[in-house]
Amino acid sequence: MKIAIDAGHGKDGDPGAVGPYGTKEADITQAIALQLGNYILALGQEAMLCDRSLYASERAQEASRKGCGILISLHTNAGSSSAQGIEAWFAHGNEEGKRLASGILGVLTAETGAVSRGIKDDADWRPSSDPNWTGGMGVLRNFPGPAVLLELLFISNPQEEKLLLSPEFQQKCAHAMACGVLDFINSWKKGKTNSAPSSDSGNSPSEKVIEPFSDLSPTLWDGKARKIALSLHDLGILTGYEDGTFRPDQPISRIEAASLIYRTLSYLGRLSPFE
Repeated sequence: MKIAIDAGHGKDGDPGAVGPYGTKEADITQAIALQLGNYILALGQEAMLCDRSLYASERAQEASRKGCGILISLHTNAGSSSAQGIEAWFAHGNEEGKRLASGILGVLTAETGAVSRGIKDDADWRPSSDPNWTGGMGVLRNFPGPAVLLELLFISNPQEEKLLLSPEFQQKCAHAMACGVLDFINSWKKGKTNSAPSSDSGNSPSEKVIEPFSDLSPTLWDGKARKIALSLHDLGILTGYEDGTFRPDQPISRIEAASLIYRTLSYLGRLSPFE
């Protein structure tokens, strides 16, 4: 899967929002975009940085032409000096985009500790230059696949501006987003594999897939723990609990250990799997 990463603003020197200490939104989004691209590559996917000389809608169109299946647009929010948190926007009617937004936002807030402002439909968005606008966000509306626009904290809030400048916070954001998009890709593929196509359904098969191991931190063992667990889950060796959780700190019982060994031997062809 090739993932397009749009570092918001930057066209013709556009700084985006500017914080009380002079921090430019365009500089923050570029720094995080570069780290996100590296993490996506490290997790075995392809990454493409959008051309900042283009307008937002043109960046989305270019990403589609170049074969990207997912688009992530990075921004920082602006408002009052006390406003805080992270929010994720999706294009109205794009159900996969909505699920992508929800998945990435969940990992982002869990890893950074930031306040979640929730996922938002771009049909409700109004640019300050035109409060009567009803056309949604161009970068989301001009991309045919799952797309999300992330508002990473409020640059107008002095405390959050300092966080956005922190290399540690930038790294946490990039890592969390990469893990969130990888989880989305894994569940998307699994949903398409396990679900028979239906002529009377307008929804993607993956909408009914329970996200596996949502409680397993993407930072545990530098991200290796989640990757190991999800790989074994895809092979049918680890199943987790009915609610999709992994519960990594819970002791394993003797019968659970026996079940794990049995599924491993079944995968290796030494035993017959249960029907």
